[in-house]
Amino acid sequence: MADEERYPSIADYALISDSNSTALVSRAGSIDWCCIQRLDSGSCFGLLLDWNKGGFCSIAPKEGILNSSRRYLEGTLVLETTFEAQDGEARLIDCYALPPDPEEVPYRQILRVVEGVNGYVELEMVIAPRFDYGSVAPWLRQEGVRVYSAIGGNDGLLISCDAGLSPSDKHTLRATVGVHPEERARLSILSVPPEKLDHDPPEPPDAAGIDRRLDGTIERWREWASDLRFDGPYESGVLRSALVMKALTNDRTGAVAAAPRTSLPEDPGGEMNWDYRYSWIRDSFFSVRSLAEVGFEIAADDFRRFIERSAAGSAESLQLTCTVSAASAA
Repeated sequence: MADEERYPSIADYALISDSNSTALVSRAGSIDWCCIQRLDSGSCFGLLLDWNKGGFCSIAPKEGILNSSRRYLEGTLVLETTFEAQDGEARLIDCYALPPDPEEVPYRQILRVVEGVNGYVELEMVIAPRFDYGSVAPWLRQEGVRVYSAIGGNDGLLISCDAGLSPSDKHTLRATVGVHPEERARLSILSVPPEKLDHDPPEPPDAAGIDRRLDGTIERWREWASDLRFDGPYESGVLRSALVMKALTNDRTGAVAAAPRTSLPEDPGGEMNWDYRYSWIRDSFFSVRSLAEVGFEIAADDFRRFIERSAAGSAESLQLTCTVSAASAA
């Protein structure tokens, strides 16, 4: 199969984030890009870059998708994808879990929740982590009845699911779940340092805990969105743009990324290949200024402080571009 036939368009992907790390979700329910530790860290799912070795996490009807539609829940970066299958309809809810207090350390946790809508839908889950941009296949270890860890180098994931996970090969987990209307199945992917997985692995969240984190995440996003000050015909578009900017801003440092992805060629088959997580300081300034003008002044002030720290009192020494990593040590 030719690359242009199997690689979806970048426009096919939706963004989820916790203002610390990001992931891109395809219309077919596959996470094909994810840097779960931090936006500027190595990827744990990177199918976007390499179809054979990049890794992914997919949830989709087992018998195929007749049609799919998606939306963000109002005022949030919580993504809802609805699948029409042969025998029914189900929705997939994707998000990064947000802690109740914005001052808390990010969970670094992706939640994927399947809900039945009508009929009966059987879905297949495939979790194929590949660390460090696809260069490291993980060591999978069973940690409990429905819990596995994935370890490779400096990366570790704790993967838990309502359904019975099982390895389909040395480096890939699979599960099959079926849902009737109002039934749920849940998958949690939590970033945990590998040394902690060795000595003191955290207890994975149960079904009720995942539901609480999902509800709390929706509430946190809507609380942030409520600061919007804009009265005009494009209010929903302005808010959606602000949410994307919030997703690309490091919540703890104020640094701004140009995009959540890296290493896509500027022209297919061309020579230029950039890490798009770096951003021009000028462009970042215009972005946060726009946020301030519609009510999100804190983001603008956080970026100002980031630039001041980066300059270290010597503005003439600033580089033209900056990245989240430059701010992470702050």
